[in-house]
Amino acid sequence: MPPFALQQPELTGVIAFIRSGLDRTAATARVGNPLPGRALFDGKGACASCHRVNGVGSHVAPDLSDIGSARSAGALQQALLDPTPVMMPINRPVRIVMKNGTTITGRRLNEDTYTVQVIDDRERLLSIAKADITRLIVETKSTMPSYGGKLTPEEISDLVAYLLSLKGA
Repeated sequence: MPPFALQQPELTGVIAFIRSGLDRTAATARVGNPLPGRALFDGKGACASCHRVNGVGSHVAPDLSDIGSARSAGALQQALLDPTPVMMPINRPVRIVMKNGTTITGRRLNEDTYTVQVIDDRERLLSIAKADITRLIVETKSTMPSYGGKLTPEEISDLVAYLLSLKGA
């Protein structure tokens, strides 16, 4: 297969297309109305208390500005109802125990040979020298709550519609 020179939005679209073909939940996903979905995101769902969209919201959880290009309706619905199984490895929460006894919890943004960059639970961007770390634990359980039972099925489908509408700038 010859190589392709794709721009980032094109690459994201190809990945979303491939994933949608492998998503067994896509057939059962309900997609509602994005307008009430946005209101839920900002209001009752309190999604912006952790997530960010187009420069607005918190930095604690992943930025969702282009989530509609990266995830299918089924994957988004699953993430709202049972987030842990569909959590991307890069989004796993981390707990870092420092040599001085301090514990830092947050989300790993980057890691190189000598440092780990983390955004902690107070939205501080930290660059931590690995030489100062006793343990770096990558958690396997999502910190995102399940919205099953907190939002109605109609509200879930509206929130899915809003998230699908987020395609980036």
